[in-house]
Amino acid sequence: MLLVLALVATIATLAARPQPSAAQSGVAATYPPYQARYFGETGHSAVNWFLEYWKNTPNALFVLGYPISQPFIEESFTNPGQYYRVQYFERAVLEEHPENFGQQENKYYVLGRLMGTQLAKGRTDGPFQRVPNPNDGTYDADTGHTLRNSPAPFRDFWLNNGGLSVFGKPLSEQFQEVNAADGKTYWVQYFERQRMEWHPDEADSKYRIMLGLLGNEYRDSHHRGNNAFNYRSADNAMPNQFVYGYNVHLYGQGTPWQDRNRVMQVSKNSGITWMRQQVRWMDLHDRSGAIYWGELDNIVSDAQANGISLMLSIVAAPGWATSNGSHGMPTRANFPKFADFMGQMAARYKGRVQAYEIWNEQNRACENGGDCATAGGTGGVVASADYYVDLLATAYDAIKANDPYAIVVSGAPTSTETNRTDIALSDTSYMASMASNPKFRSHVDAIGVHPGGHYNSPDQMWPDNPGPGPHWRTSREFYFRRIEDIRNVLVQNGMADKQIWVTEFGWATKNNTPGYEYGNSISFQTQSDWIVRGFQKSRREYAPWVGAMFLWNLNFAVPWRYQGNELHEQASFGVLNGDWSPRPAWYAIQAMNKD
Repeated sequence: MLLVLALVATIATLAARPQPSAAQSGVAATYPPYQARYFGETGHSAVNWFLEYWKNTPNALFVLGYPISQPFIEESFTNPGQYYRVQYFERAVLEEHPENFGQQENKYYVLGRLMGTQLAKGRTDGPFQRVPNPNDGTYDADTGHTLRNSPAPFRDFWLNNGGLSVFGKPLSEQFQEVNAADGKTYWVQYFERQRMEWHPDEADSKYRIMLGLLGNEYRDSHHRGNNAFNYRSADNAMPNQFVYGYNVHLYGQGTPWQDRNRVMQVSKNSGITWMRQQVRWMDLHDRSGAIYWGELDNIVSDAQANGISLMLSIVAAPGWATSNGSHGMPTRANFPKFADFMGQMAARYKGRVQAYEIWNEQNRACENGGDCATAGGTGGVVASADYYVDLLATAYDAIKANDPYAIVVSGAPTSTETNRTDIALSDTSYMASMASNPKFRSHVDAIGVHPGGHYNSPDQMWPDNPGPGPHWRTSREFYFRRIEDIRNVLVQNGMADKQIWVTEFGWATKNNTPGYEYGNSISFQTQSDWIVRGFQKSRREYAPWVGAMFLWNLNFAVPWRYQGNELHEQASFGVLNGDWSPRPAWYAIQAMNKD
């Protein structure tokens, strides 16, 4: 028992997704999506699938109450020797049951702990004795008890507030019992997961049936000193460990300029162990149906060997899959081909690729049939948000069927206020269209975002606190805090709990690329200061709704130097110079707190 208590105390200090110890090897990791809703009233976030259960419970705040702990692993009192990941709420304790994941739309993945059963344990007095079946439809043959509306209207309450999954079966008949808290006598009934109490004189009818604070009671009697219950600020009540990452160039091994293991080591030396690598569908999938994984196999293997977590950003359809032979999004007729491709990728790299981002800046025309590398992007037509969501859903289902632990991130719209289908559509309006589509809500684990930055610090924003100007100043699209505008769109569309993953952000320095002239006013030191502030702002001030930040970029200056243009804008965003020497930003990231 002492060992178990020590383990619980240790686990409670970890993030919301603790890893099981050897003694608890049967406890699987939490399945994505990772989501959170923070409650300042108790200093905890309801997270992940516990939050999903909470949202699906009618009148959840009254029936379950606020969260009073972060998730941790605990031994079951109804199944001794079995450990589950649990989260405590005021009136209930919820636990994950991984054996039920993937079945019946995950309806029973999270279940309420049998707190009423524990409370009624050993009680054999009259109300807990089995009764005969009255043959009126109120009888539960398994427990031998009735569920009626007399004298207390418990049956209606049970039916209207979650029923069997929330309260369980009746364990007693209705009877009168003294409430230890106020010394008064009330009609009560015990259920597998709750105890109901009738207060007929309560002026507000909503409070005439009260539920036991069973989560609070069990915490007070069994978890004194367990810091999983300590009050936390929002940035310490995250649904999963915050992700710090780099955008990287890992292809090209065997060329004079590439050293993939060095890239990974340099990243790890700065304390970053997540990488985002873009992968072009067109380079791997032949018209015949054959898939040539080639160097991607080596990238994934090297990442695994180096302890690097990978997110693959999938873009660029093969010409045979599009309507005009370009490399935009596939035609609807070829959605099944894309699904097959993503399904095979997820199966091949199961457990070795941690996340997939489906497309990139899909609100730009050049990402759908044009050329994004010329003159800031030419040609193409922006695909509608609904069209993109259908493509995302196709990929999501295929990935999850082959690797349910893989995190699926929606493509991040580029930050813009332009509204021309031949150039780009506003990222906020495009995101609003995505978020209002019910299919999007059920087919994304994290929402990709690309905030601007330009010649403005992470704390500035138009119009209240504008940047220095004179250009890249008078529109919110030019600011890092564009993240807040996207967040507001998600809140307005009922998606406040899904985390944002910032899959590209950063600041250019001196460069020779038209459209990026603002970088000529940003020194290496300013770039360093703004990058660190961007990371810190997202980790602290945007918690818990931002879950990942991928800096653009780590090492793009290396291949650009080899090509003779180390002043290309992609190189200027990097935190390494073309000769692999670190810029001030690399050292600042190394020194930055990354909890």
